Amino acid sequence: MLVEGVVAAIKRHWPTAPAWLVSWSAGILVIFLAAAGIFVLAEGTVQMVAQGPALVTRLNGLLQAAGRALHLTVPLNLSALVGEVKVGQVASFVLSGVQGVGGTTILVIIYFGFTLAGRQRISKKFDVIAASSGPSSPNRLVERAAAGVRTYMWVQTVTGVMITLAVTVAMVVVGLHNVLFWTVVFFLLTYIPNIGVTVGSIAPALFALLQFPTARQAIVIFAASQFAAFVVGNVIYPKMQAETQNIDPLVTILSLSFWTILWGISGAFLAVPLTLMTMIVFAQFGSTRWITAALSNDGKPDFGKREKKM
Repeated sequence: MLVEGVVAAIKRHWPTAPAWLVSWSAGILVIFLAAAGIFVLAEGTVQMVAQGPALVTRLNGLLQAAGRALHLTVPLNLSALVGEVKVGQVASFVLSGVQGVGGTTILVIIYFGFTLAGRQRISKKFDVIAASSGPSSPNRLVERAAAGVRTYMWVQTVTGVMITLAVTVAMVVVGLHNVLFWTVVFFLLTYIPNIGVTVGSIAPALFALLQFPTARQAIVIFAASQFAAFVVGNVIYPKMQAETQNIDPLVTILSLSFWTILWGISGAFLAVPLTLMTMIVFAQFGSTRWITAALSNDGKPDFGKREKKM
């Protein structure tokens, strides 16, 4: 989907460019950006894990101070609230996860190269199948699903950039260390609906508590992210979403839970796109159209009309 978006942007500014050159340039650009993002994440994760013991000590100190201020008879500490925190185990888990992402990315890049090379061949196969099919041909169905997911990704990217810029400015203003790492993490988490921004704002706020002697900087970072999310989510996002996405908010939460349980963090990122594609497929057949209506926000999904508007 990212490559298709880059290809469309290049063709708008350079319509006479050879198709193969545009496709491969877009693919290389996406791979380069992905590799750069993984490098930043890996470097930042190593630093974050190294600061883990100091963060646990700092949080325990803040909790004990809060307990004294509230005149509690039993001292507050992190283990009493969330259980025993074994920094070594957490560090091992995080680092192994980063290594797994790196190895998986190499396989994905190889797979992506074969997919990119076979785009025309796959398209011809679908054309042959479509020649003997009706209005709901595989070609048309794939185009509708791809258009819906592309538009969703565009909306999430634009709104995610807006919120991330506000949070990045707040982190730079307060002087937080490793801003580039937290910016990449926060931007990626904006693709997870409902909970991504909250999780992305808590992590840098916690490390601001570790870096600064007061909680003011952490509060500024957290408040900036929540305020930006509130403005974008209630003013900008609904207008961009109105003609592109027709999913019930409750279905969004349920799909997020389902795909996260099934596929972990990857499922959280793919929850809404997978649900969109499922709705588009179900909408093409009379026996399953009611499922799409139940999953939609207004009960009257018409992806054919939405496709024309897009």
